[in-house]
Amino acid sequence: MNPLLRQGSALLIVVGLTACTPPDPPVLAGTPAAPAPIDPARVPASNDDGVENRPFEDAPEPAPAEAADDAPAVVSVALDHAGDIVIGQRFTATDADGAWHSAGLGDGLGKGACEYYERGSLPEGVSMMVENDHVQRFDLDTIDGSAEAITQPGPFGLRVGMSREEALKRLPPGSTRKPHAYDPETGEYLTWQDPGSDLAIRLEIFDGTISKLYWGASGAVELIEGCA
Repeated sequence: MNPLLRQGSALLIVVGLTACTPPDPPVLAGTPAAPAPIDPARVPASNDDGVENRPFEDAPEPAPAEAADDAPAVVSVALDHAGDIVIGQRFTATDADGAWHSAGLGDGLGKGACEYYERGSLPEGVSMMVENDHVQRFDLDTIDGSAEAITQPGPFGLRVGMSREEALKRLPPGSTRKPHAYDPETGEYLTWQDPGSDLAIRLEIFDGTISKLYWGASGAVELIEGCA
């Protein structure tokens, strides 16, 4: 073979082999730093731990509902209503259909006379005073005075038969006390006036125990005998 052809063939073979050789690998990124160790889970602090060692408290969970009493709490804390009847609501004798029972105080006294009603859509054991065709106050009392029919609490969870001390715990601050009109030695009135409205609640207390309670328009709550 011609020496020149032999050299050319050898050169082509070298070039071909070079073309088949894989390229050098790219430069690798530096080895990442080892991850920081994960803090161990907090262990709830015991009562003996110092404040600095106690875990952060989570957002407080809502307080569990108090265990239901035997009687349903059908009267709201609000002083403006009982059931679906609202203080100031217009209510006339024509509204008192067969489901309502009146005390008959306004019989023969003409339109707008003061009257007491119960039943209807009121909670059991609650009566309401209507004067000038508008609801003025609610009494946790029945028209015939049968205390056994009063099974539910009134505003603030107050109940007939509750002690004065317990009543004061439940009422907002600012209650006023004065002797009872008929028995000042053993009886008293405990009244709380809502500072943000013309609404109030009054308790009649004898021998340290609630015997009556009523709420609604302040002027009506001040009436000792209701319609009388």
